[in-house]
Parts: sequence; structure tokens; C-alpha cells
Amino acid sequence: MNQAGAYLLVPLLSGALVACGAVEAVQTSKTFELLGLAPDEPCVVTKREGRRLAGSYLRQVSASEGSDVFFVTGKTSRKGLPRNLNFNDQTLRRIRPTEDGPLEGSRRSVAKPIEGLGIKGELPAAYTMSYRAERIDYEGPVVVGPSPTSFEIPTSGRIVYSGDVQLTLATSPGDGATSFKSTKAKFTAIIGYGSQQASLRIDTSAADFPFDGVQWTRLGICGTRVTSSGQGQVLFVQPDGSRQVPFQSSRAVTPIRALLESSQFARTDRPGPPDSFGGTFIVAGDTGTLTGVFIATQPEIEGTPEPL
Repeated sequence: MNQAGAYLLVPLLSGALVACGAVEAVQTSKTFELLGLAPDEPCVVTKREGRRLAGSYLRQVSASEGSDVFFVTGKTSRKGLPRNLNFNDQTLRRIRPTEDGPLEGSRRSVAKPIEGLGIKGELPAAYTMSYRAERIDYEGPVVVGPSPTSFEIPTSGRIVYSGDVQLTLATSPGDGATSFKSTKAKFTAIIGYGSQQASLRIDTSAADFPFDGVQWTRLGICGTRVTSSGQGQVLFVQPDGSRQVPFQSSRAVTPIRALLESSQFARTDRPGPPDSFGGTFIVAGDTGTLTGVFIATQPEIEGTPEPL
């Protein structure tokens, strides 16, 4: 989050991209959202960055329910797996595979592959990663893959990805008890290179959730990244097709925190446009929290731009 605590009040229909960093949003049922801007990450992708890893990490404090979403960079090993990972002010070094599957590295870091997300033994990949720093234990899902270079990112047209997402829903009805449900679901992401906007839709109709889907629109494109960028609006789709602000409560205004960080990943037969996509997100309100980690390993459709 922005340590300075700066906030802006902007209409949801504003066309300007406010920021490319992750954004903490307080939304209401009206057409306004209160935004706290996170520190920007550079959107320019250099040749050097094109030889590195990119991704995102939903970091959670093991002893509490506090969470943050970070943009991740790193380097690969000769085996094509993560070697070093950098996020926020942390660097995890000397990451290496163990005989029983997980990766281990400095700061007591352990990265366990998330089954069903991505292709086993290949990047991009999703892991549940834990580590220790300043006597605090952290854990959470991380997605990493090879970063494209700037000239590999299209400037027009659009691309559609379909893939798998792992969701965890925590609900707190107010009696002090918190219940957890986890499920796998399908998502569709549309990235519009000309409009520099993207959308994410998740189908939860087959899950035992109190809503049938998640719709996240007006996401911003920042170099290789797709982020909640000040224009984003996230809504829960109800069984009757209506859309509601997540985790509505008895308060006159329903505040939520909505953060999404994701990356487009380079193709194997380079140069060429990205052909895979993945990231992490959190949507949190007074009565519940929804977190997700997602990967699509190939595009579904490529074509001309259409409104998102």
C-alpha cells in the first residue's frame, strides 16, 4: 500500500490511466471509488528485463489474515526454474529443487508447486511460497514466468486467455468465527493492446460459493503487466445475473480492498507476442475475503480490438 496514504476520488468512467501499481480501492454502489495509489513500478520493459522472470506474489502473514500483492522479478537456473526472486524489499536467493519436488532457498524459503495450475516442470508456474524475514513468517501463492521484451508486446489488437484459477473464500458473518472454502474454477481474461485495458471474469457457478462469478473490468496494462490501476471495478455476479459490490454489509457504504497483479509471459519460440498469462489477487471487505491465483498457458483467441 502507499505508505503516504494519498487518496484520490475519481469517477469509474474516467478514461485516464491513473497508475500502474497495485491499487487499494474502496468502492460503493455508486459510480465512484476511493483509491489509494501504491508506488509505481516502471512500465518500460528493457532487453535486460526480457531475460528475467516476472510475476506476482500474494504475500500473507502466517500468524494473521493480513495480505499484500507484489510485482515479482527474478532469474532462472540452468534447469529453467526460478533461481532468485525479488519483490518489495526482499530477495530470495539460491532457490533450487529438492528430491521430493518443492524448491528451497534462502530465508527458509520453500516453494511448493500448486497442482492443476500450469504445466508441471515448466514456466510459467504457480507455487505456494513461504519464507521468514525479521522473525516473521510469510506465505502465499506466487506466479512466475519468463518476461517478454518491449518489442514483443503488441500495440494493437487483443488477446483472450482461458485458464484455471484457485480460489479461497473466507467469510466472517460477525460472530467471531471465520469459515474457509477453496475451489478450482475457470477464468477468461481479455487484454486489449490498443485500449490499454483488460478484463477478468471468473465462473464460480459450479462452486459452493454465495455468488456465481467475479467480474473485474477496466484493468490497466503496464508494460508486460496487467494490474488494478485506478480504473478497475470488481463485482460479484449473483445467480440471477445481477452484479453487486463484494461483501456487502449493513454499513451505508461498503468499503472493499481490491488488488490484482499479473503478468504476460514470453513464448518459447521467440521473438513473438506473449502466449501465456497469470497472476494473483485479493478482494477483501468487512465480512469476507476472496483470494485467487491463476494461469493460462496458451491464448484462446487473437484478433481485432473490441470494447471490453
